[in-house]
Amino acid sequence: MIRSPTHFAMLLAALIAAWQPSIAWAQDEDVQLWQIVNVTGDIAEGTRLTVDVSQRWREQARGDEQQTYRVTIEQTIAKGVRIGGGAAVFESGGNTELRPHQQVTITKGRFEARTRLEERFFDGADRVELRLRQRIQYTQPLGDGWRATAGAEWLGLLQSRNSDEGASTEQWRALTGVAHKATAHIEVGANYWYLQFPRGDRPDRASHIVQTVLTYRF
Repeated sequence: MIRSPTHFAMLLAALIAAWQPSIAWAQDEDVQLWQIVNVTGDIAEGTRLTVDVSQRWREQARGDEQQTYRVTIEQTIAKGVRIGGGAAVFESGGNTELRPHQQVTITKGRFEARTRLEERFFDGADRVELRLRQRIQYTQPLGDGWRATAGAEWLGLLQSRNSDEGASTEQWRALTGVAHKATAHIEVGANYWYLQFPRGDRPDRASHIVQTVLTYRF
């Protein structure tokens, strides 16, 4: 049994350091730092607005540094069920991606499942890319304003931006993290993401993401 948030944080750090996938020392691997700010809250009965921005420090070989801006509106339509959508702008290495999205989120107890469809518009692409994302996440309260999260997500291409490529699995993601409610409106957190990119006959590519999160709830 975890006796305190501090003990949990120490255990989490140890697990992250110890958990190295089989490709951990492969050449096609990188480490990134993402810093995210969220502003979220109800703007009407059952209607939630979320605005998030991020700065992602990445190697030039991974697309260079990236800035993201996203707006999402969700409506509760039944107990534990929300539907919504929004749009995002991604800027990296002088290239711009526009990304509208639609989603359904189902919550049952401490579990949350989200299905999101994205339409991705890239500079110079043959066509719009369609990507489906399936995520499941579990949240565990730790007491005294602390909580832990673990989850996984599959990202699949229904239509590639390249006209000569078909549908495929783009990546898998695994998440673990902790967050603390610092005040009535502010929450701070830290996450570790492991991203794996299948590449057919070639070895998979992997990214290790260290993520800090600041959330303001109004």
